[in-house]
Amino acid sequence: MNPMLTILLALLAGLILFCVFPSASGHWLLRGSLRLMGFRSRRLALPGGELAYLEGGSGPSLLLIHGFGGDGPTSWGRVMSALAKGHHVLVPDLLWFGRSHVAGEPGLLAQADALQALILARVPDTVQLVGLSYGGFVALELARRMPEKVARLVIMASPGMAYTPDDQQELLARAQVQSAEQLFVPNDVQALARMMALVGSPLANAPQFLLRDVWQFYYRDRVPQLRALMQELATGQQAHVERLSQPLAMPVAVIWGSQDEIFPLHIGQRLASLLDAPLVTIDGGTHVLPVVSAGQTAAALQDILQAAAPGT
Repeated sequence: MNPMLTILLALLAGLILFCVFPSASGHWLLRGSLRLMGFRSRRLALPGGELAYLEGGSGPSLLLIHGFGGDGPTSWGRVMSALAKGHHVLVPDLLWFGRSHVAGEPGLLAQADALQALILARVPDTVQLVGLSYGGFVALELARRMPEKVARLVIMASPGMAYTPDDQQELLARAQVQSAEQLFVPNDVQALARMMALVGSPLANAPQFLLRDVWQFYYRDRVPQLRALMQELATGQQAHVERLSQPLAMPVAVIWGSQDEIFPLHIGQRLASLLDAPLVTIDGGTHVLPVVSAGQTAAALQDILQAAAPGT
């Protein structure tokens, strides 16, 4: 066959696949681009399942923990290359997101168990943690469990122990929903669009066919597990707050978007005060900082991660 015709047919096939399965195709392209940047897909065997993660770069170890929705590469893909220039970067899919799964009851402690296993398997000395939104709760739990392994903790758009029942009620009122799982585990395209608008995602204004494909790719087959995760976080909020409120042994920093409508900036200010930590505000940033404010977020992280620990 003519080489030019072969190329044209391949491009046509790719275009058809992208039109029919845009989310799957886009995700494949994202992973392909990250592979070209030096990241490799790996899997860690867990009891009753496995943890999928990307690994690349060299230097001090850095673990990026995504929030509630998507997976590791869709959350961190736009900042991973910059951070890998000076760090050994690990980007997992949390359990029941992306390619990670285990048998058992979904919950925050199960997430921490899986990432603790990853740290013990892939980090020879210490690791710096960055937790986004839900991932911030996981990062706090890891810092509490492994103070000797965690060299630094960065909390990004995650309220942690500063979150109050009043904050929760105000969020539900803004979203016009009755529960956290109704907001964060959309059961149809309209609910997905509402969530995307509130988190400040560019997908909020996407056409219906694309939103439907996103919902099918990221949510449809995971709804029971994701609802259980969010219900566990909400019902166990007080217990989590009490456990995570213990003093931390490592340097801590907080990053927040000035236009975050999920957890408004005043919550970040309250958290930074509780932790006696510096607060970096991303001007114009929404809740999904690594996606919509990638350049500013990467720069802020690089400044924090390169700073000397207090007293050194």
